[in-house]
Amino acid sequence: MADVDLRLPTALVLLLLSAVQYSSADLNFIYAVCSDLTLPSESDDCVRFLKLDQRSYDATTQEELSSIALDIITKNYTRTRDFLNEMSIHHQREPIQLPCDECVSYYDLYLTKLQDAKALLAKKAYNDASLLVDKAASAPNICDSAFNRADIPSPVKQTDAYLLIDSNVTRDLIRDNLNKTFFVDGQL
Repeated sequence: MADVDLRLPTALVLLLLSAVQYSSADLNFIYAVCSDLTLPSESDDCVRFLKLDQRSYDATTQEELSSIALDIITKNYTRTRDFLNEMSIHHQREPIQLPCDECVSYYDLYLTKLQDAKALLAKKAYNDASLLVDKAASAPNICDSAFNRADIPSPVKQTDAYLLIDSNVTRDLIRDNLNKTFFVDGQL
């Protein structure tokens, strides 16, 4: 009977178990931070949203998660703006061009606010950063309104709905840093 070397399979099993435990612990941190947000209904949206970026699993502070969330919405606003810009280019002189152009200009405006919010977050100016994110959350609604006024179905209606939710989650993650700054271990 041949001897079987079990060291390699055992090491592999232990490595896999530690990886599962590691990712579970990181997900627990995301759940903990998200469950502390102002609105209980935001918790699931927050977890879904933060799981979009692998860096969330490595975050160890709420400020890191806030920064990651801000990166995610900035990328998603940029993608939406770029998509609408392409639609405008491909539909010159068609009724859809005007609302697309309007949306692009608003997304440009609010992308600037998100960039400013990143700088404020880095300076720990949480309230000011959250206010800029809150203003940026206007872009999806303004965009949908432009298509409604033109009586054209919005090609980004569902995207805008997620952007609004994700912007609100980001705003609250950033704002909650302010609360954590004042209350450390339950004391002022």
